[in-house]
Amino acid sequence: MVSESAKLAKEKGNEAFKAGDYPTAIGHYTTAILADGNDPTFYLNRAAAYLKLGKNEDAERDCTKVLSLNPSNVKALFRRGQARRPLGNIDGARQDFNDALRLEPSNVPVKNELADLEKALREMKAKPVARRRRVPIEIVEPEADKPPAMKDEPLLQPVSSRHLTPETTQETKEQPPRKPQTFTDAKQARESKGVRVSGGIFRPSGNHTIITRRTSEASREPTSGKADIAPVRPPMTLFDFTKSWNSLETDEARWKLMCIIPPSSLPALFQASLEPDLLKSILHTFQAVCSPLTGSAVRDYLTALMRVQRFGTLMLFMDKREQQCLESLRQEVESL
Repeated sequence: MVSESAKLAKEKGNEAFKAGDYPTAIGHYTTAILADGNDPTFYLNRAAAYLKLGKNEDAERDCTKVLSLNPSNVKALFRRGQARRPLGNIDGARQDFNDALRLEPSNVPVKNELADLEKALREMKAKPVARRRRVPIEIVEPEADKPPAMKDEPLLQPVSSRHLTPETTQETKEQPPRKPQTFTDAKQARESKGVRVSGGIFRPSGNHTIITRRTSEASREPTSGKADIAPVRPPMTLFDFTKSWNSLETDEARWKLMCIIPPSSLPALFQASLEPDLLKSILHTFQAVCSPLTGSAVRDYLTALMRVQRFGTLMLFMDKREQQCLESLRQEVESL
């Protein structure tokens, strides 16, 4: 028997679907699935919402789930065929439409969809294929371009302008520079090379003074890799949010970061790029800070989070413990 919470979530999803708010409808249908995953109606309704948003892969997956629960479901076959055609799976779409017609031979929408598919296939086959014309290319090398024949005579001959003696042909070894013995010698060597001393006190007597920098005590203290100070300005992109979220260690600091973002801005901030790991971390933070004082705010953020695109798909990547965490959190905020 379907639970009351699943029925309520389904009714809310139907209202959002009729109003054209398909992302919200997907969120409510997902809540119904979490409450009762054995009812094929919830998957079938969510597949219809996915088709409205052009999310054909998600719609195909939900229809396949419905057929695993009820193999003779005509609507699931029809909608899966509609999802497979844009994905390029023409044979699969045709098979689904034919199976639906075998179950309901008088189903007009299935007949129309199958006829439109067959017409498109005929047009593709009748379209002529342009053939490439091959033009032979003959390589001609004129006589003028051929390199001249090489003669046996050498091109370069050695010419000497002076008389070479054994003394001049011997290699001379470079002597290493003599090490300066006094301060004056070192100064002259530096000036001859154009090198100037940038610091320190050098005296002719040899009593030099070396100036070193002292490291402050604050710079010696190791700094932690993360800070627990939430930014003042709300992040404008998912990259900025993820960077700020991961830089915080405690749930309190992450909750402060979440509070500077209006709940209605979460769907636009995350769009369709929310990752499962980040979603898990957000849900754990909500559960950690949930109290009678923050229950209302947590409920608003949780409702907005369920409206994020592909939220239902992300929940499929959660394990049973994470799904139970979401359900218990939802019940907790509703009871506050």
